[in-house]
Order: sequence, then C-alpha cells, then structure tokens
Amino acid sequence: MRLDPLQALFEDLAGIRGALQNEQLEQAHALLVRHDRTVRDFMHSAEGRQAGYDALAHLLREQLEVQAIMTRARDDAARQMQAARQADRAARAYLAQAGG
Repeated sequence: MRLDPLQALFEDLAGIRGALQNEQLEQAHALLVRHDRTVRDFMHSAEGRQAGYDALAHLLREQLEVQAIMTRARDDAARQMQAARQADRAARAYLAQAGG
C-alpha cells in the first residue's frame, strides 16, 4: 500500500529522528538527503500545490524539530572531539615530561 505523499514525508522525518536517536549518523544523513529531494518533488507536484497551509505548517514544524535534534547531535559530537583532543594533548605533555 502506497502512503499519501505528505504522510510519506512525515514518515521520512520519523526515520531521521530514529536514526539520530540511535546515533546512526550516516543513515540519518542518507535519509535526510532523500527527504530533501522528496520534499522538493512534492512541492512541485499537484499534491504539493494542493496541500493545505495547516499540513505544510505541521511538516515545517516537524522539520524544524528534527533540525534542532541534528544541531544538538552536531554540538555534542564537537564537544566530544574537543575533549578527545584535549586528553590527547595532556597525555602527550605528560609523556614528554615523564620521558624527558
């Protein structure tokens, strides 16, 4: 059974959200690329032109929520990378002092 195109977009967002929650960032990226293409196709289709304001506003809210989750995931990853770099520098400094 084929989903309504708008419903399929909401399903895409649910898939992206699930991938992010499971820290499957590559899968989330692939789903996001597909979702972007599908949204563009939908907006240029007859169904997209006929979609009501409320439905499109709901889709936008869901997209913004997923975007916020992605931003938090990116920021968390950046903090973890910074902490790893600091730990590496500290270990190297300790080894340099201990060896010298």
